[in-house]
Amino acid sequence: MYVINLYNVPWKKKYSQKEIIESTGLSPKTVSQLFSGRHYNYELFTLEAITKFFNCKLHDILLEVDDDQG
Repeated sequence: MYVINLYNVPWKKKYSQKEIIESTGLSPKTVSQLFSGRHYNYELFTLEAITKFFNCKLHDILLEVDDDQG
């Protein structure tokens, strides 16, 4: 299984969750979930918004984990 890994990415430290929420239009709950490192079913819109915000590719923020860790 894959999770979105924003928790440890070096460039996320430049931005607060509030800045990400305001710039992407994502909900506070979604942004909080993205930073938690847990598995959630994200919509394509969410993934596109995050990759555009951080100017990165999807594979830059994906982390493969064992199914029992997510």
